[in-house]
Amino acid sequence: MPLEVEKKFLVKPEVLAVEIELEKLKVKTLKQAYLASSSTAVVRVRRDERKAYLTVKQRASGLKRIEVERELTIAEAEELFELCPSSLVEKQRYYIPLNELTIELDVFLGANEGLVLAEVEFADEQQAEAFIPPSWFSDEVSGDYRYYNHYLSEHPYSSWKS
Repeated sequence: MPLEVEKKFLVKPEVLAVEIELEKLKVKTLKQAYLASSSTAVVRVRRDERKAYLTVKQRASGLKRIEVERELTIAEAEELFELCPSSLVEKQRYYIPLNELTIELDVFLGANEGLVLAEVEFADEQQAEAFIPPSWFSDEVSGDYRYYNHYLSEHPYSSWKS
């Protein structure tokens, strides 16, 4: 079964503006929504400008989770979005190379505007444990359910940020 090993970190928008030139990075605009959810897994539909995917993700906190993904047509994704209009999450994802890794920097839009998260995926847990985050990363939130996209789809950041 495919596993995802990742860490998530908050990034303060004001620090980001000083440290990273976003306009020089590869970026995708992502739209995603959640079709189903249980105590053990969520089913997500996601699309960018060119591709769409249906994903089943294990609901577990920590570094390692099961993730199975299949490609959809854009038309299929758009039809599925109509089934769950209230759970929409939109963000811009920037790709930042860091040694042999890639930082996926998510700048959230809409009801989650103001939230900026950096995610780093690893080959295994040992690589994740050895990772030293860049100075512009803030708190690690890997195990904090509030920063999972599924939670943000039901409880937008604007409704609970301090």
